[in-house]
Amino acid sequence: MSKSPQAPYTWEEIKDQVRIAILCQFSQIRGSGPKSDELLGLYLGVDPNLLDDADATGGAKKSEFLSGIPIDRHQLHDLAKNSYRYAYQLDGWEEATYEDHYMIDCGILPGFPQSDMDGEPSPLSSSHDFPLRRMFETFLARWNLYNPDYVGGLSVRELALLSNMTVPAVRTSLSKEGIKLDLFGARGDGNRRDDDRSATLNTRDAMRWLEGRRGFVPNRRQGSAPLAIPIAEILFGHEGAFDQALRNALARLGTDTDGVAEAASILPSWLSALVEGRPAEIEIEALRSLARALRVPEADFVSQGVRHLINLEADRR
Repeated sequence: MSKSPQAPYTWEEIKDQVRIAILCQFSQIRGSGPKSDELLGLYLGVDPNLLDDADATGGAKKSEFLSGIPIDRHQLHDLAKNSYRYAYQLDGWEEATYEDHYMIDCGILPGFPQSDMDGEPSPLSSSHDFPLRRMFETFLARWNLYNPDYVGGLSVRELALLSNMTVPAVRTSLSKEGIKLDLFGARGDGNRRDDDRSATLNTRDAMRWLEGRRGFVPNRRQGSAPLAIPIAEILFGHEGAFDQALRNALARLGTDTDGVAEAASILPSWLSALVEGRPAEIEIEALRSLARALRVPEADFVSQGVRHLINLEADRR
């Protein structure tokens, strides 16, 4: 897998962390789960007794055991692969999905074992800043930046992750530029002192600030890659949900209105109104261009869009 200069970790480093995380979960299952060697072997993918031999020997034997774990059969590996490529905008970044975001945000980060049965911290421990957890958090921060419907804003830590800056440096920069954060109830875990999760910067201002940082890498454009949107979600959604369907489609693509507007050669302001469910001029050619950019049938898409805009206009009367 390719690595950009902005990626602080190689893919091999992340894979090593995934292996250690798998062992942490294995330790928890072995220490508190069913008493079944068959189950343990099924989870780990190798004979669990080999781990005991490796622990007793240590050194090269332990490293050999770790490298022999077939991590590609674990979904944690797949989530890490998609997240790594999206977080640092490497080839294959567009394969990340909102399902990945949901599983990482709601399950992996808050729910994965924090340590093994010996108290050794997991690479996903919220009390540490291990590469695997940091990479997952970078993925979430980038996804939230380009999909503002998911959150109200980005925390100082998330800004630091995306700009390749330290948290104190971000605070200093924001203060010098007179940028004030919005205070909300804390979200996510708050075990680290540098989280600042109760104070966020709205995504629009966050994007402007990030674009002025040398370490920030914006999302790559889709280019000539096919935009594989579930057509039925746009064309056959619930009545009156055309704008929501478009938002879902952009979220699945991991892009924003500016990127799609550029690809379709239409006005970003017009597309923003369409996506946000605000009244806009009925522009047939713009709808046709948008349909081509999204790779959906023009006639069906345009008819849905026109109906949506007419209904919005009627509601205003």
